[in-house]
Amino acid sequence: MKRLVFASTVLYSLLFGATPEQVEQYLSVSNSEEQLIALQQRYSAMHENLNKESNDTTPYDMQLLSIRFRDYLQKNLSEDEMNEILENYKKTALLHFVSATDETPDPKAMAAYIAQLPNLPDAQERIGIVKEITKHFYAKDAISTLYKKLIKPLFEKGIGAQDIDKSRLKDVEKNYLGMMQEAGYNETLYATKDFDIEELKALRDIAKNSATDHEVKAVYGAIAYALQEFFNTLAKRFDAKQHLSIKHHKKKHLQ
Repeated sequence: MKRLVFASTVLYSLLFGATPEQVEQYLSVSNSEEQLIALQQRYSAMHENLNKESNDTTPYDMQLLSIRFRDYLQKNLSEDEMNEILENYKKTALLHFVSATDETPDPKAMAAYIAQLPNLPDAQERIGIVKEITKHFYAKDAISTLYKKLIKPLFEKGIGAQDIDKSRLKDVEKNYLGMMQEAGYNETLYATKDFDIEELKALRDIAKNSATDHEVKAVYGAIAYALQEFFNTLAKRFDAKQHLSIKHHKKKHLQ
């Protein structure tokens, strides 16, 4: 019976996974297409720099990132789930948010806004709602996928990895998750600076619905899948022991 259930599940996935057309529509309305291009450019530059430093001429086709990202979404979201996600993107609050996050925010402007935010009359309510939104848009278990698939292997396979006390990686994971969630919170806070409270609440309702849960898990999974092979090529040139020592020294200094 279990085999029959498993077989039927696989068959359902093959027959009713998200269509290529749905994936392309999602990439268009969510601004993911532009983010994928930026991702390819960023890691292409990193790859070239590392090749120069190590005199390595090993090529890596950055177009694979986009292909693998699309492939993951198509296989890991059903047609119905993708329809629910696309329905979210018809809502004004989410469209406003997408527009507001279209470009990377200026760090100085973002820091200045966050610094003066407590002086605004609705600051506490605004901060509370944004914290709820961030909890869903930057879900800890979804971000953890990036750490496990991309960051952790660098410290397990990189230069000097065999000399690292594996228990210290718990601090690396904790710091990574905290950094990602804090960055997500700050960016969301800044991106919604022109939202009134009612629109913020509407965005919170979207963040809490099941379609967003499907989207967030799938997108972080797709990023990890798209970059995993590339990060494996980085491992042989990543000085894990030195990097961990630098992190530890900075942490002691701050304490």
